[in-house]
Amino acid sequence: MKTSLKEGRIKRFFLRLWEQKILVFMSLPFLVWMIIFNYLPLGGWLMAFKNYKPRYGIFGSEWVGLKYFSEFLQDRRFYEILRNTFCMSGLNIVFGTCCAILLAVFLSEVQNKTFKRSVQTISYLPHFISWVVVSNIFYTFLSSEGLLNDILLRLGVLKEAVSFMSKEKSFWGIVTVAQVWKEMGWNAILYLAAITAIDPQLYEAATLDGITRIGKIRYITIPCILPTIMMLFVLNVGNLLNSTGFDPSYLMGNDMTINYSQNLSVYAYTYGLEMGRYSMSTALSVFNSLLSLILVWSANKLSSRVVDGGIL
Repeated sequence: MKTSLKEGRIKRFFLRLWEQKILVFMSLPFLVWMIIFNYLPLGGWLMAFKNYKPRYGIFGSEWVGLKYFSEFLQDRRFYEILRNTFCMSGLNIVFGTCCAILLAVFLSEVQNKTFKRSVQTISYLPHFISWVVVSNIFYTFLSSEGLLNDILLRLGVLKEAVSFMSKEKSFWGIVTVAQVWKEMGWNAILYLAAITAIDPQLYEAATLDGITRIGKIRYITIPCILPTIMMLFVLNVGNLLNSTGFDPSYLMGNDMTINYSQNLSVYAYTYGLEMGRYSMSTALSVFNSLLSLILVWSANKLSSRVVDGGIL
């Protein structure tokens, strides 16, 4: 009996696969790309457990077990870097998500199409600017001779010019502002799409009940796009340890802010390429991936409780 049920499920699976053969064929290139660039490189994780020497290759190098994991876990500097990574990524997710939602709600409420399209275009453009250009913009704007200092000096807020980029405790805020400015418009696209999918009859019924525009946003717009918010939240948490990325920390950081600017990506790069310790760099990457897996699982559980349990 169990065998026949199993055979029936297999037959139904292949029948459905054949019915959707066009979609399967269209997805094959992406599946091949994912296997080649995402799964096959996982074999390189073996370097994390070996004293890798390029001339001997991965399989010819000496096996050292968890030596490199133990080494960076005993390094006091590592926990400082982990703190920087979590704080910068957390600030980016919180403020990036809130600003993107506010922008999407604002655009959905704007009636003037010309103004709406202009704001959309202007807010999307920074996404396509290289981090090299963005870092130079912020260095110029925040330098001791930059525009911000000029404004604050004229207003009497400052008595003398300040080089904000050399203030280590200001680095997290500066990077957060840079990332939100660069990605806010692009991230708002998904929220705006979710808002446009809301049934207009809900707003019409709310108007008849005398609910204000703010009330419609609070009781209709936000609850209706909550599944989209939580889905993107799970994806962002999975990428929490990489959300600040290598580029902003490496390009905007300097020797005076290194205690607050260096994250896991820069730390792994320093060991892997600058110091030639490939095994240590790989061990850091493995640790990063495992921690990200735990964070995704936790965020997914939280998302299920929020959406299904009606916490919000």
